Amino acid sequence: MSFSSFIKYFFFLLLFSFVVYSPRSLGEPENDPKNGQEPYIPDKKIKIIKVLEILNDKKLKAGGLQSLIYERAYWNWGAIVPSDFRARAGQIYIIAWKKGGQPEPLTARFEFRQLNTKEQTWSQSIYYPKAHGAIDSIFKVIGDTYFTNGTVFAWRFSVLRNNTIVAQVKSFIW
Repeated sequence: MSFSSFIKYFFFLLLFSFVVYSPRSLGEPENDPKNGQEPYIPDKKIKIIKVLEILNDKKLKAGGLQSLIYERAYWNWGAIVPSDFRARAGQIYIIAWKKGGQPEPLTARFEFRQLNTKEQTWSQSIYYPKAHGAIDSIFKVIGDTYFTNGTVFAWRFSVLRNNTIVAQVKSFIW
């Protein structure tokens, strides 16, 4: 077999593998409501600006950084006994997003997977009856949930309008 025929054969196999093993050919379309997923129709008026993750745990050493010392003091404000600190320890996600146009009812949903529960997906939602302007959605994975199920290793944040996803951002692993 010559080198040029080998290259042609290689590219034919490569093209064939993309056609045969594409998600559509396997019957797993991305936006298929039949698979239990909501349809994803992006809305240009809704923008997810920033995702901030805060680890509020004694494992995190501040190292003299005033910003980290302040964050820990802010999220633990009012905790006196060790059980209070344990109930507030965990991961906190602050997601900043913006809704332009007229106010309308929207739902912010945060889905996540934790280290000890592997592929089991947990969810938290916040309903905004008149969402408009800059919004900060705060989701907490704290207390017994954090200590029992482990740290969050994958997450997905979605904004929904009538069970239709209109904006979404997710972690690299999701």
